[in-house]
Amino acid sequence: MRPAGSSRIDASNLFRAGALGLACWLTATFLWHITFGQGASLPVILFLDQDFPALLIAIALFALAVPFAEGKGFALPTPRARIIIPLVVLFGIVAWAGHYGLFQNYAISRDEEVARFAAAYIREGLFARPIPPEWEAYRRAIMPEFFSPFGAADYWTAAYLPMNSAIQALFWKMGDPNLAGPVLLVAGLIALWRVALHLFPDRPDAIWVTMLLALSSAQLWITAMTPYAMTGHFALNMIWLALVLRGGWLAHLVAGLVALVAAGLHQWHFPPIFILPFILWMLLGRRWAVAAFHILILVLIVIVWAKLWPGFLTHVLGPPMDVRPTAGVADKVGSLFERLGDRWQPLVNLTRFIAWNNILMVPLAVLGVAAMHWRGALKGQEIALPLALGCLAGCGLALAQGYGWGYRYAHGFIGPFCLLAGLGWARFRPAGMMRPIFIAVAITLLTGGFLAWRTHLFVAPYAASHRMIDASRADVVLVDPRGGLFVTDLVRGRNGVPGRPMVMNLGMLTLDQVDSLCADYVVELFDRAEFRPLGVPLARWNLGRMDALRAHMKAVGCDKPVQPPLPQTLEDAFNVAGNVL
Repeated sequence: MRPAGSSRIDASNLFRAGALGLACWLTATFLWHITFGQGASLPVILFLDQDFPALLIAIALFALAVPFAEGKGFALPTPRARIIIPLVVLFGIVAWAGHYGLFQNYAISRDEEVARFAAAYIREGLFARPIPPEWEAYRRAIMPEFFSPFGAADYWTAAYLPMNSAIQALFWKMGDPNLAGPVLLVAGLIALWRVALHLFPDRPDAIWVTMLLALSSAQLWITAMTPYAMTGHFALNMIWLALVLRGGWLAHLVAGLVALVAAGLHQWHFPPIFILPFILWMLLGRRWAVAAFHILILVLIVIVWAKLWPGFLTHVLGPPMDVRPTAGVADKVGSLFERLGDRWQPLVNLTRFIAWNNILMVPLAVLGVAAMHWRGALKGQEIALPLALGCLAGCGLALAQGYGWGYRYAHGFIGPFCLLAGLGWARFRPAGMMRPIFIAVAITLLTGGFLAWRTHLFVAPYAASHRMIDASRADVVLVDPRGGLFVTDLVRGRNGVPGRPMVMNLGMLTLDQVDSLCADYVVELFDRAEFRPLGVPLARWNLGRMDALRAHMKAVGCDKPVQPPLPQTLEDAFNVAGNVL
């Protein structure tokens, strides 16, 4: 790390510029997606419910803090292992507890459910879940989406690559699959600290800036509470970078293995987006052998995960069926360009990324890019170049993500953002003048608490709905999702295993199938009469074919609703009765 120059940026000016920039971005997002936008998509719903108020609070506090921004604040100890590692482990424990407190032991999205579904059969030593013969005709109603096409007539298999689920299965064997995310978070934060030590050996304050930005990221610790693969991407990206900067043939060899594992977490194209800028950096620095090795690793990623893995599944399970894509190279590239054409939403998605991370992360990262010496960068001497190119690629591909706590497609680049911020701090700020970071952390903790509260309120109705379905004593529960937002995601099993009750999407059944179910099984319905009182948001849509199905079920007496579970204790009975006795 070269010594800082004479240029300095006053913290009050940094706060003013940050507040103004965020206000302009937020205004543009509101105008584009709300004032002139059409329809209420999930990103817009989450923007209004979570991101917009959080950023309004942050911008107001940012502006109010301008007169107090400059100063030393309080002294921090040297960021040695005995300080950093216990602090990081504490955050891991908070993330693990948050899965049960904040998320009520429930994974809301289909992505998360499919990852847990795969973890369940991997834990049993299987590559897929065999479909019981009695349910083969109903297989798509039971697994409505994100299923693999390989052997799909006889097996349920997750559409994603297996490594994230395999990591969860390993922790499941040890007692709790929900430890996987927190442990990966801890590993990634420790690796980030090691990289910061390498980049700022003479600036402990810059190391603290890097770590405090990451530790205060609501996106990092709330996502670690879930089965999403993105915590794995953050962790393995940082471990890869720490190994590459360490140098030596053994470190590069292990980094290559880390990249292969990372590519198999859920979709193989994520690690190459992170690694390619560093290969360019190696080539600019004339480190030919190292660059060639990592290019070979990228080739192996495509061979292993886009070619050999689908071939293996075809051999073990059978050829692709049910007209689903095979996730090969052509499918992946074609899907990416198709989504860039109709699902590129940089304003609303990057607003979510900004809202869920430290309020100073992006402004300081911009300073990190500004601190770069471009002549040195073109000679491969500036680590800021690959960091910035990776962040640009991760944010530039701002595709609609569906659910996600923060913008999860940029999750693997939170570490590079924090490192760029550390570079900007080391270049433009005096050593030890830490007050602006403390103020930013305090503001971010307030907005992060707000986002955690809104997340809990958003998830709670779905968690309650799942518990109600899971408590049913029927053989089959048919979910009629009309009238509720994303109610189809309630079609799932128990702990990743379909079973009694077998939950199905009513909209994916024929009249004859419904008649067969009603004749052979005890069937209950879960529809708006049940989920609306639990607080599931209203969705105004209808489907005439399902009206006919429901009318037929009523005519044959097969429309019994799911009943809430009976109280287990006298106290529960009083609570259900509203304590009126």
